[in-house]
Amino acid sequence: MKLRKLMAMTMATAMVATTLTGCGGGKKDVPTDTSKAVETTTQQKTETTAVTEAAASGEQLADGKEVTLRFAWWGSQNRHERTQKVCEMFEAKYPNVTIEMEPYDFNGYFQKLNTLIGAKDVWDVFQLGNGFAEFDSAILDLQPYIDDKTISTEHITDAFLDITKFAGKQASISLGTNAHCMIYNADMFAEAGLAEPADNWTWDEYQKNAEALKEVTGEFGSSRTEPFYGACTVGVPQWGEELNFFKADNSGLGIDKPDYLVPYMQMIKDMTESGSYPDPGAVAEIGMDPTQDFVATGEAGMVWTASNQFIALSDAAAKNGYPNMKLAPIPRRTADGPAGLRIKSSQGLCASSTYEYPDVAAAFINFFVNDIEANKVLAGERGVPINSAVREALVPQLTTAENQIYDYIDKVSKFEDGKFVNINEPAQQEIVKKRFELDLEKVISGELTPEAAAQDVFDFANAEFAN
Repeated sequence: MKLRKLMAMTMATAMVATTLTGCGGGKKDVPTDTSKAVETTTQQKTETTAVTEAAASGEQLADGKEVTLRFAWWGSQNRHERTQKVCEMFEAKYPNVTIEMEPYDFNGYFQKLNTLIGAKDVWDVFQLGNGFAEFDSAILDLQPYIDDKTISTEHITDAFLDITKFAGKQASISLGTNAHCMIYNADMFAEAGLAEPADNWTWDEYQKNAEALKEVTGEFGSSRTEPFYGACTVGVPQWGEELNFFKADNSGLGIDKPDYLVPYMQMIKDMTESGSYPDPGAVAEIGMDPTQDFVATGEAGMVWTASNQFIALSDAAAKNGYPNMKLAPIPRRTADGPAGLRIKSSQGLCASSTYEYPDVAAAFINFFVNDIEANKVLAGERGVPINSAVREALVPQLTTAENQIYDYIDKVSKFEDGKFVNINEPAQQEIVKKRFELDLEKVISGELTPEAAAQDVFDFANAEFAN
């Protein structure tokens, strides 16, 4: 019998972090009615059949040598169970390969990853979002394995491959994609006599809609946004197609003045003062749980979030009596200007640059990304799959909400200016983001002007890259 090592958090206690790069939109683990119980039983039968069918092939890698591959990821119990099942399918298909699986919660995963990076002993295959810069030295370039067809890209467009390229190499292959979006209550828009957002709606329209929603419904026009992204990583590219807050190689800032940040800060200050946007205390109270957001509770008309949080939020809203949630792109600076928006990899698989059997790692990644039966087990829990054949195979089992996400990702993937948007995250991003959020609170309180706050963020970020 093959032995597997389960390190850090056990599968029974691990929890997923609800961040843009760390979320997945999977189904609930425990059915709450008979129909869901039947659905779950059917799914389990499908997964068992898939493993049995995979076992019949008996193919070999690494010239038939007995090979061990260490694989780690973070996520929920639901993700752990699905991922383990697919690992077993891979082992059944390639009986000379043993997968040592290490599931973690989000914080435990990155604590362990940083320890392994320091020891130069990272896992053979490991999960990452967009933080390639910090771990670049440990990441194998997968392009040669795409070139020799070990990793098939027959049903994957360049747009989906580009999102996991960094520093001139294919750093990972995405297991699921998402994108920034606005979720809005279509019934509340109708009540206020507002047209639903167009694909090219603007920040001026967003603010006017929020004010109208506040006036008619008495609720917040908008719940929280993502201020750092709104002003910086999404907002700066909206000023021009080749502009980015961070340089493409993440070596410093891509702007030479702070002026680009000012209008967004001023807008949030104005909306907070009018009552159409929650103050910092109210934003802190709801936190990042989409099921507790003001839109989910009927206390706001729209919210900025990640597309893979749409299911959790819309399910919660429906339970609270608000069943008509929809997705729209983030507003633009001008209707005919860049969207500043690009699909992102919520999680992808990287291979270690020091693994003795890189072809085995590449075949393992290929299986997760391209095998239809494996993806029926994974069920798009990490986000919308990048393989068009996989997406087509999953359509029959999608819910209405999941279909909305698939359609939205397809739409954003076709935004032409997206190819100019830098979605990789430098190691300095988190501390710069915190400084921005602190300064924005000072703008709202009147302690700083938007101009002074923008200058402070600009100077602080430059100093961080100089250190």
